[in-house]
Amino acid sequence: MWVYLNNRIVQAERARVSVFDSGFLYGDGVFETVRVHDGRPVWLDRHLARIADACKQIRLPLPDKPWLAIFQKVIDKNRMDHALIRLTLSRGPMRPSPLSPFSEKEGKGQAILPSPLSAFSEKEGEGQAILPSPLVGEGQGEGGERGQTTTVVLFHRPLPHVTPSQRRKGIRLTLTTIRRLSPRSHPTQAKTLNYLNNLLAKREAAECGAFDGLMVTTDGYVAECSMNNVFFIKDRTLYTPSLACGVLPGITRGVVLDMAPALGLQPREGRYRPAFLYKADECFLTGSGTGILPVQAIDGHSFPGQTARSHVAAIQTRYNHLLKAHGR
Repeated sequence: MWVYLNNRIVQAERARVSVFDSGFLYGDGVFETVRVHDGRPVWLDRHLARIADACKQIRLPLPDKPWLAIFQKVIDKNRMDHALIRLTLSRGPMRPSPLSPFSEKEGKGQAILPSPLSAFSEKEGEGQAILPSPLVGEGQGEGGERGQTTTVVLFHRPLPHVTPSQRRKGIRLTLTTIRRLSPRSHPTQAKTLNYLNNLLAKREAAECGAFDGLMVTTDGYVAECSMNNVFFIKDRTLYTPSLACGVLPGITRGVVLDMAPALGLQPREGRYRPAFLYKADECFLTGSGTGILPVQAIDGHSFPGQTARSHVAAIQTRYNHLLKAHGR
């Protein structure tokens, strides 16, 4: 596998990020996962707009780069036709700060480290190592300010495994005990590197034998799944939780909302209790990796309208057509 790391294409085993990188230490960064179809990145403009907005939300410098050319170079180097590419941006190697467990001492840009990190030379005191400033903030990433640099990484991975039967008949979800973070305490509209909330929900779902876990807000309204947005249909109305519920403004979510009127569906975003969702005729998930994926049941609550001639089937057909068109 070939990886893009800070202006270079390198083999994955040679790609190295500093142990002092703020993304590693604090989840201080953002990412996007872009679909590759027929060897081309799909809806890249939407992904780049979202990550630019995410960077603004967390005050992260976004390098000005020829992103399409970089994505295409990674695709071509790895000879990919159908896959996912993840773009990761972190704040880069940190200088000592109020968030850091280290402190400054006797000299600009020097950090006092505890003795277990003794790969550095000891100086002025037993068990203390002086780390020169170039290793904690300069010369390793791209773009930053005040000596801070943005670490930029792109790598690819396979599409999630979904069987033909799951694609046709649907998957099963479970309502998790893990609640979706509130937008009042976390930038939920940004895909940050602090993804523990989602991972805990995903693991709980796996333990229950479900494909994914459906999270609700802290006040009990339907939010999203751990890795996908959720939609449901009742009487030709297409429902999905609003962004006020702390959901990610998914790229595929936006594509579906845009196409709905042409398919005879009235899109509606709002706040919905699980009991309202359970009364729907059809339910499905959206995501860059999964595409359009029908939901067969949620904890035993099935959806009677899920048939080969359903609205979800029509959405799948339209989505696949758009996917092919954008992949050309």
